[in-house]
Amino acid sequence: MIFTKNFTYVALINFFVLTAYYMLFVISVPYAVSKFQASNSLGGFAAGLILIGCLCGRFIAGRIVLSLGFKKLIFIGIGIYILSLASYLAVDNLYFFMTVRFINGIGIGCIGTVASVLVVHIIPKELHGQGINYFSLSAVIAMAIGPFLAIYMMLHVSFYTIFIFCLAVGVVSFVFALFVSYPHIANSAFEVKKNSFSLANYISYAVLPVSIVTMLVVAGYGSLQAFLPIYAENISLSQTAGIFFLVYAAAAFISRPFTGKTFDKRGANIIIYPSLFFTCIGFILLYLAKTPILMLSSALFLGLGIANFQTAIQTVCIKLVKGRSVSQAMSTYFIFMDLGIGAGPYLYGLLVPYIGFDGLFASAAVITATCIFLYHFVYGKKAYTL
Repeated sequence: MIFTKNFTYVALINFFVLTAYYMLFVISVPYAVSKFQASNSLGGFAAGLILIGCLCGRFIAGRIVLSLGFKKLIFIGIGIYILSLASYLAVDNLYFFMTVRFINGIGIGCIGTVASVLVVHIIPKELHGQGINYFSLSAVIAMAIGPFLAIYMMLHVSFYTIFIFCLAVGVVSFVFALFVSYPHIANSAFEVKKNSFSLANYISYAVLPVSIVTMLVVAGYGSLQAFLPIYAENISLSQTAGIFFLVYAAAAFISRPFTGKTFDKRGANIIIYPSLFFTCIGFILLYLAKTPILMLSSALFLGLGIANFQTAIQTVCIKLVKGRSVSQAMSTYFIFMDLGIGAGPYLYGLLVPYIGFDGLFASAAVITATCIFLYHFVYGKKAYTL
């Protein structure tokens, strides 16, 4: 059985934490540009700092989650998260804003690592494909609701009001954390190196190649999250941008049950190759987007593409370690995913003055196409089933 009480509570924690996260990610560039007169690349850097914080949080949490325990670590993460959300209300300069973004990310990294490892132990092994797909729906829905609320609220209320709303959402995640029954997992169930400073305690080398592919793929999506409001305003499609992520989430939500079952029955390749192809198409359509239909078609293909790619690759990482080092595997996967989404807005933002926002999305399409071949080389050709 997948939908247990624990599974539901952890999914709700993930949903509320990520809803506030996506809201803040979407408004960060416009906030930095309008409030502190930052450039697009510097605004992108400020937005991406939360992911660098996530990376640090996951890097540490992936190592200590088993020794410290699920319960202690998730409450430490939520405490950092809520305090950082409250700090947004006191921001009065760009550097303070960047610091808060970074600390906010540390809290999210801790929470995300605990949640991702916890659900692996909650879900029966034979249902990992379906279970992780269902759990990831909490992130998909947050990915739709968060940006939608952010773009809508930017048009109607102040940034200060948005920060208060996100703080309230963070408190709700704390309430649900109180109701979770946290299992105890013995360290002996996993491979842990005796040397506390060994990189193998933090990084799973088995999943490193597919994690690097993930980083390259999601860098473009991170840039989309950061720059879509400005891009849409430039092409007079701000209203359409407001529902972009709703279409994205609807496509991902509808396809998830099918892709999860198919993964369990037929393996990773049957999901990942089409997902990368759909992601390419989505970025190309965004590059061409001059009408609402093209922009929303892009959202549809990206929802079918990158959303399903992320969960399929996450399941691949679990299968690669075969239960030996799940915490390190999940930490490694999310570290590289966070690195891609965090660095993407800054690096792509540097290109905007030369190639424009449409050129940015064309570049993302090219990189994603390259990743089809990289994935085939590092894992696809080794997969047992197609």
